[in-house]
Amino acid sequence: MPNFKTLVATLLMLGTTSVATAQHTCTKDYKPAPYTFIGLQGGGQVTFTNYKASKLITPVGAFSVGHFFSPVVGTRLNVSGWKNKGGFKSVGKTYEYNYVTSNLDLMLNLSKIVMPSKCHTPLNVYLIGGVGLSYAWDNDDLNALRNSGLVKENMAWEDDRLVHNFRAGLQLEYAFAKHFAVNLEVDANNLHDRFNSKANGRGDWQLTGMVGLTYKFGFKKHKAAPVPVAPAPVKEQPAPAPKPAVVEEKPVVVEEKKEVKQPEKIRIDVFFAINSAVIRSSEEPKVKKLADWLNSHPEAKADLVGYADAGTGNAQINRTISEKRMKAVADVLVQKYGIKASRLTTGFKGDSVQPFKNNDDNRVVISVAAE
Repeated sequence: MPNFKTLVATLLMLGTTSVATAQHTCTKDYKPAPYTFIGLQGGGQVTFTNYKASKLITPVGAFSVGHFFSPVVGTRLNVSGWKNKGGFKSVGKTYEYNYVTSNLDLMLNLSKIVMPSKCHTPLNVYLIGGVGLSYAWDNDDLNALRNSGLVKENMAWEDDRLVHNFRAGLQLEYAFAKHFAVNLEVDANNLHDRFNSKANGRGDWQLTGMVGLTYKFGFKKHKAAPVPVAPAPVKEQPAPAPKPAVVEEKPVVVEEKKEVKQPEKIRIDVFFAINSAVIRSSEEPKVKKLADWLNSHPEAKADLVGYADAGTGNAQINRTISEKRMKAVADVLVQKYGIKASRLTTGFKGDSVQPFKNNDDNRVVISVAAE
């Protein structure tokens, strides 16, 4: 199957070269494994026989539930099937039957093997291998062909058939969010010779190609390192007080100290919803408080910096959303409350800086104003 080998090589090359272009670093609130997942897929399949393969393509669907024990190793229970088709080249006829396959698969994340130091890799390539059972039934089409006299070949089964299934494949996955990913999977399945109702002395081969959606859950946070306990201070015994000496009293000159006025400043944190740059009604009073302070301190200036949380999105998306959040606060100060733009300095960090330990609190604009 040269086309299948070419596709496998292409997927592997994409996974190992493109993964470096979209990555997150680990934070205290994120661990890439362990986690559990469920998935739905749909596509097409062909079971090869002595007939034109393009005429034997049928739809296939799949459901999976699995668990990754580490960033590299996981397992899944995969159930797939629907319609299958065989044919006789001598008479130019095809026949349909139903089937379902249940497989226990081992999954290896090749992207994590190539780049083990990367915490979150949005683009992953999985090597898949497993064993299972395939059940076929409803062979009425082939029965009709034999009864018509067009086909003389004996049927390998009539009512139903249960056979082994050996699987090898590759899955290309793009995780567009922490909990969701889309995938493209291509599998080669080896089944018993009798699976397609025809016996030719060698096992049947089935090729499947599907696209799907995966939901991941059950992530765990990093455990905080224990804070070392400082030893209790040792209380020293005071030395015996010396005998008071006779000291001639002198007039004390009291110097008048001038009070140094400390410059005033204020900090306001405006928090945002996930993937949003709109100031919520609950946060609007904070912006007004900052504007009132600036109006009462006409010589003061304010520094506005936007941030995004590292637990969602990717570096480019988070950089854009942090800039929009910063501009939203600046626009309200200038347009609604009349603060001059020359009194504001602005910036945005994306997810490169996480000012708060809690992941969701990093969807924020931090404003510091000082005289």
